[in-house]
Amino acid sequence: MKKFMPAILFTIFAFSMIIVVLRFAPIGDPHMPGYADFVPSEMSKKEVVEHADSIALHYNRHSPGDTGALDIITATIFDYRAYDTLIETVVLFTALIGVLSIIGTKET
Repeated sequence: MKKFMPAILFTIFAFSMIIVVLRFAPIGDPHMPGYADFVPSEMSKKEVVEHADSIALHYNRHSPGDTGALDIITATIFDYRAYDTLIETVVLFTALIGVLSIIGTKET
């Protein structure tokens, strides 16, 4: 039973992830849950695209002055989304440490 436990847990995890992905909103849906807080339901798709373009234009024009970064990508990753990038990095390193600790163990 001890040998099959990782396979059973992986199977449960894989099926859970498949169910979650199947419940995602369609790509490009302007009224999906994460974006719906900012978009009124009566807004057309064209208006949503124009609104998104104006936000992108704001970041393009104001990122050097707001952040002091020389390019927009650096400003976005390290200034506008710094905490998100930090947490993603912590998650990746934690996963790496977990994988290395499993690989480094010896069977007795």
